[in-house]
Amino acid sequence: MVLPDASGIRRVAHLHLLPAGHPRWRDQLAFRDALRRGAELTARYAALKRRLATRHAGDRESYTGAKSDFVAEVLGRADRSGP
Repeated sequence: MVLPDASGIRRVAHLHLLPAGHPRWRDQLAFRDALRRGAELTARYAALKRRLATRHAGDRESYTGAKSDFVAEVLGRADRSGP
């Protein structure tokens, strides 16, 4: 669910609802748990997010897409973002 601002152009909130046990739900928890286990990993992710926030300011979809390789790496999967 996306909640747009008053202009209808930018979002002020983005909420994901997933049924418990769904593969994406398990991925979300696995990613969270990996970050909780490793301070180095958490620092790398924070630095990446800062770089991407600057590079993709105002373009939430590009920012999110640019994190996909990191997330896939953490989850031990090949890049799933496609060509």
